[in-house]
Amino acid sequence: MNLTPPQLPEDQKPSRPLETYLAELREHGYTVLDGVVDKAALARIREDTDAACKALGERPPDFDDRFGVPNSIAWSRDVCRAVTHPGALWVMRAYLETDIHFCHQPAMTVLRPAKELIGHHPESGWHSDYPYHPDVYPEDRWTDETIYGVQFNICIDAFRTDNAATQFVPQSHRKQCFPPVEMNRGGTRMGVSPHEAVAQMVAPEGSALIYDSRIWHRACPELNISGSDRLAILNAVCPNWVRPMVDKRPGVVVYRDSDMASSLPASVAEEITRLCCTPTQAAPVGSPNILEKPIGPRKINI
Repeated sequence: MNLTPPQLPEDQKPSRPLETYLAELREHGYTVLDGVVDKAALARIREDTDAACKALGERPPDFDDRFGVPNSIAWSRDVCRAVTHPGALWVMRAYLETDIHFCHQPAMTVLRPAKELIGHHPESGWHSDYPYHPDVYPEDRWTDETIYGVQFNICIDAFRTDNAATQFVPQSHRKQCFPPVEMNRGGTRMGVSPHEAVAQMVAPEGSALIYDSRIWHRACPELNISGSDRLAILNAVCPNWVRPMVDKRPGVVVYRDSDMASSLPASVAEEITRLCCTPTQAAPVGSPNILEKPIGPRKINI
């Protein structure tokens, strides 16, 4: 695998060298790569998402809800370009030290503003991301220091403290275990035990929030007091031999039945095929048998 940072065109260059973001990811378990989606593309993605929402069979609630809008790589060229940003892909490949794939199709997610949830502290939600799930990666294997996943969230809207930026526990990926049961009892109150170290992952619009899948984190819809939706594209990213968390094949059919691939630059179409449409590769010798149970429905969290 080539670990030389790619030469990026001006419209895809972040404000700092790519090596700096990789160093942050290695030190802190997360980094915010700016400039992944420009303002014009963000506006188009919002418009396309609104149109796709109107085509859903059942209108989602206006408040206190979070829902996914499927098949975004079949209806938005800008989503395809965003999830294949060469700088973001280089950071993730270098961090995992291997080639990668998406473990579900890119998930356009809409978080509604809170209404009834405001002032409440819902229980549960604390988790680590795929493949670090209790039914996938047994706890007695966490002594393996190889990293098997990162989360790649593209902020169509800024992640702010007032619109439910993801809660997390800094440096928790180094603990190499699932969040303790106490984290999911009594509701999360930041600054109060056992949530005294909890912070929020803030990031500007158009940036990519990349973090180690082992970090303890939680979606906190009760904190979206902004009065507005918050859009993000979620991607669970693993080495290309780790089995996906859901069956990606229906999404592949929708993508291939659309005319999207023929309208994309060749480099973008090739990455979409590699990340979203290619069968899982053979595991290297000595790798853990990740995901022993059959693939079934799973909720995608942030």
